[in-house]
Formats: sequence, structure tokens, C-alpha cells
Amino acid sequence: MTDLFPAPHRCDLHIHTALSHDGSGSVDEYCRRAIDIGIGTIGFSEHVDFDPGDPGYGRFQYDVAAEAVMNARDRYAPDLRVLFGVEVDYQEWFEDEIAAFLERHAFDYAIGSVHAVGGLAVMDARYLAERRGGDPYVDYYDAVRRSAESRLFDVIGHVGYALRRGLRAVGHPGGRAMDMERLALTAIVRSGACLEVNGAGVRHGVGSPYPSLRTLRLYRKMGGCRVTTGSDAHRPDDIGLGLRDAEEALMRAGLSAATVFRGRVGSSAPADTTMGSPHVAGSQPPGL
Repeated sequence: MTDLFPAPHRCDLHIHTALSHDGSGSVDEYCRRAIDIGIGTIGFSEHVDFDPGDPGYGRFQYDVAAEAVMNARDRYAPDLRVLFGVEVDYQEWFEDEIAAFLERHAFDYAIGSVHAVGGLAVMDARYLAERRGGDPYVDYYDAVRRSAESRLFDVIGHVGYALRRGLRAVGHPGGRAMDMERLALTAIVRSGACLEVNGAGVRHGVGSPYPSLRTLRLYRKMGGCRVTTGSDAHRPDDIGLGLRDAEEALMRAGLSAATVFRGRVGSSAPADTTMGSPHVAGSQPPGL
């Protein structure tokens, strides 16, 4: 396949290291791997969870993560642009805590992702049992809608993630869920947030990135144009996986440029390769 976003313009803005509860590898390992495979921009987006029942609750250490990323930003310039992001597990009742956290801490970008609804992991046995007789995708897409309407995030993460377990458990979403997906996309467009195209769907067995080409075309038809790309890597060897599938889907949907960030301000790639420091009101990462 011809490279659609050739280096240095290929971007992977969804990466988890050992600083996340389910990740492995160091910031340096990911940076070296990115350079080896020709990715020009990467972003570290460790999990931050606010539900005490989540296995990642209380794990994130801002100062440790910020120092590691800032050191890498200097060490690997100009060969690699290194960004400092975060992936927040969105649940509606934690909105005030999320807002306060993002106000206190400086990032280049914040991803809001739905992994759980009502304190239950999406599509696990308890989640499905509570929705027996209905379409379990409906509540998932409704939570995605609310995450966008909160306007807390720069990126709405891996829309369609419910398919990972849902396809095997209940099959494809029904008509009501598709209506809810449309409402979620409407909210994303209106919020000004980016829609993430996440390559992990390919290796999760879904058959496409999250979201699918169908959803990307719908997003484009609705006026959406802001997107990011990410592998959702949880180990160094995963970095960049699925990006070509994501890029091909973007091109086929008529979305030809990904967004990169600095200080929670986005710009279209190919981007200025100047290594800047993230800044938002509230705080500054250490070492800057």
C-alpha cells in the first residue's frame, strides 16, 4: 500500500506506556520504535480513571508522566515530535472531577473515551444482563454523545469501541443504536472536538478501525472534518499498528488531514515541526 500520510506526517496520538495500568514499556522505547518505523509525531495518552471500581483508578501520576514526556521531547527532536496527552475514561457523574483535573493539569490534548456506562464495562456480562431485551449499543452511543456535549475533550476516542465485545455477544447494532450514533456524531461536530480514528479495531477483530468507514462517511456528510489518528498501543511493538487502515479509511471518506495539538490547540497535519511546550491555564508540566 502506498503511504497516504508519509513520514514525517504520520501521527500516532494514542499510546499507553507502563504508566497506565494496562500498558507496558517506557516512553523512550516508544520513541525509538516510532523513529524506526517512520512515524513523525506521537502522543502519550495515559489512562486517567475517576471511578473507584476501575482497575486504573488512582494509578496516574501526572508529574512522573510529564517529566518523562518532556525529557523525550527534547531528546528526540528534531527526528520526532512528542506530545503529552491524556485519555480520560468518561462517565457522566464524574464530569465535575474531570473538569477540575483538566483545569489543574497541562496537556497538549485530552481524549475522552467511553469504556464503561453506569459503572459497568461496556458489553461485559453484567452490562448485557441489565440490558437484556434491548439493544445494548444504545446506552454506549448515548454516553459518547454526552461525552461530546460536555465539551471537556479535544478528541472523542474510539467511537464504536462497543463492537469489540458486542459483535460476538449480540451482533451488530440495531436501528435505534444507529440513530443514537448519529446523535453522537452530531454532538461531536457541534462541540468542535476531533473524532479519533483508532487502528485498534483492526487487531481487535472488528474488521476496521474505530469508527468504521460507514461512520466516517456519515461524519463527513454531517459536516465533520476534524480527526486524529492513533494505534491505541499498549506495548512498544504495537505503535503504528492499524494506522494505514485508519488513513485509508480517512481518505475514502474524504477526510485527508489529521489534527495534531500543542497546548490544547489543534492544527492540521502536516504540521510545524517546532517542539513547543504545552500550556493551559492552571499548571505547567515540570521541567519546562
